[in-house]
Amino acid sequence: MRQRRSFTLAALAAATALTLASCGGGDGDASGDESGSDGGLTEVTIGALPIMPTAALQVGLDQGFFEDHGLDVTIEMGQGGAAIIPSVVSGETTAGTSNVISLLQARAQGLDVRVTNHWSSGATEEPDVVAIMTQPDSGIETPADLEGRTIAVNTLNNIAEMAIRSSIRADDGDDAQVEFVEMGFPDMPAALDAGNVDATYSPEPFMTLIQDSGGVVVSYPNLDVAPGIPTQMFFMGADLIENEPELAEAITAAIDETLEYAEANQDEVRDAAVELLDMDPDLAERAALEHFGTDLRREEVQAIADTIYDLGMIDVEPDVAGLMPAE
Repeated sequence: MRQRRSFTLAALAAATALTLASCGGGDGDASGDESGSDGGLTEVTIGALPIMPTAALQVGLDQGFFEDHGLDVTIEMGQGGAAIIPSVVSGETTAGTSNVISLLQARAQGLDVRVTNHWSSGATEEPDVVAIMTQPDSGIETPADLEGRTIAVNTLNNIAEMAIRSSIRADDGDDAQVEFVEMGFPDMPAALDAGNVDATYSPEPFMTLIQDSGGVVVSYPNLDVAPGIPTQMFFMGADLIENEPELAEAITAAIDETLEYAEANQDEVRDAAVELLDMDPDLAERAALEHFGTDLRREEVQAIADTIYDLGMIDVEPDVAGLMPAE
């Protein structure tokens, strides 16, 4: 099954209540349904975002990596990694992709999620795959110029805020004088064009879409945190890892094969973006593509953890060791 459907947040409240009571329930739907219709394949759902790196997942499906490991995968799209996490923990979704900050914040709230695979990472130098975008007549030329302005981010108190605030501080600006507005990535180009926001934090393909409409890059803020920081990681709930290790290992193996193949065959990732994300082929060809691989990038994850703690975006010291147990 390679179905594409919208992601629902029905599990949010239930997940929080369930996991704070006990992270080891075992009765949720996160375990695969072994009564799948495709020759006994185990049905699993993977939560992901409607952004370029997710196209690598479609490449893995097309190459048969998941089927080779006995898996029948459905992709479910969500607006942000913070929304995907409770769906995984509650059992509505088997596994998912999310950014490091959402996962560290989840662990701080008592949700036992664990990274099993790297997914994607940005560039180590300009141009990066995520940028602060604005209109050419906005008067915003450097990150410090964002003081007193409104910036669109896909999720509040998350990777976008971390990167933007780090970029403003690096430019000797006051990051406390910025207003963040939450909206989905697909809504940002129109909001910027209409003047509803002064700037956006946009990954591909939305960065290129904004440039096509006359928008300009202010900065590549992720680089102010650490070069090549992970933009997405693949994770599961501890319940699945501990109670269904064979399923967890099968998913992990299929993901690693997918990522290695995607990095070596980026044209296929672009083609998959056209199919999975309904992207214009010309846009898919021109958009910058993130890097894929199996290295968990622990040093970069620690840099993110240190930054959000210094910025006060998390109340306790981030649990990197718990999120990424030693192999």
